[in-house]
Amino acid sequence: MLATYNRRHSLPRAVASVLAQDDVRFELIVVDDASRDGTAEYLATLRDPRIRTIAAERNGGPSAARNLGLKAARAGIVALLDSDDAYRPGRLAAPLAAFAADAGLVCTLSSAIRHDRKRTREARIPEVRLAAPAFEWALICDLIPVEATSITVRRDAALAAGGFCERLRLTEDREFLIRLARHGGARLLSEPLWEKFWGDDNLSNDWAKAASGLIAYARERPEIAGRYRKIGAYLATKALIADLRLHLWRAFWRDITSLHAAGLVDFDVWRLFRDHREVRRYRRTMSRAEGLAKLTGPPTEWR
Repeated sequence: MLATYNRRHSLPRAVASVLAQDDVRFELIVVDDASRDGTAEYLATLRDPRIRTIAAERNGGPSAARNLGLKAARAGIVALLDSDDAYRPGRLAAPLAAFAADAGLVCTLSSAIRHDRKRTREARIPEVRLAAPAFEWALICDLIPVEATSITVRRDAALAAGGFCERLRLTEDREFLIRLARHGGARLLSEPLWEKFWGDDNLSNDWAKAASGLIAYARERPEIAGRYRKIGAYLATKALIADLRLHLWRAFWRDITSLHAAGLVDFDVWRLFRDHREVRRYRRTMSRAEGLAKLTGPPTEWR
């Protein structure tokens, strides 16, 4: 399922990468989120019977567009694709095999080839199976990377979890998976099955909005400012450090004020430093294959 908005320039590459998946049967649902750049005209030229298009009446954001696709899907397994990205061979076959072998899975996530601004690199995740509580905690603690094109889900579980939160335009994929995790486990697939292409207009590259996105995320996941305050403080300090690194001075002062109002940081600098260091060390250890394999949930002292 491919949700797109004003990506006429990259959409043909994304579509072609799905149509090249010749080892499985599939239907490609393309949801046009009220694009204004010729996307509709391009989609009208597609004649492959495996493609079905849906036109949103108004622009609702990535979550709303994906929810339209989830509801329209007829298959029991749904793979996501962002229109900036592309599938590699086996992107559909590998998750389908994992689901067929394990009835308790509700999600798979896979590794990627990342074409960054200056270099191309593999971004691999460990090959590991996570039980539902471990999957949920790994998501809350940001132990595993989450990007939409990596995600394949059981449709019934995705709908039972409520789909994507339409109030979010950033971190909506992680927030969705946290709710999905309560319905079953996940398999991480180490093989790079998709490609991420750099774009200055990619939502994930808009660092100036990182803090406001985190605050919106915290409204949906209040535990990161409550039970797991250290996680919230860690994510908030990362956003502030990004402001400083990019010389966004005005954004820094705006963000520190709004993050404090949201309960994500306080003005105890020593505690912020100590918590950030503790969480960073924990994440470095537990995001490795050995750490994820023995993961059961948050450390007792963090609960």
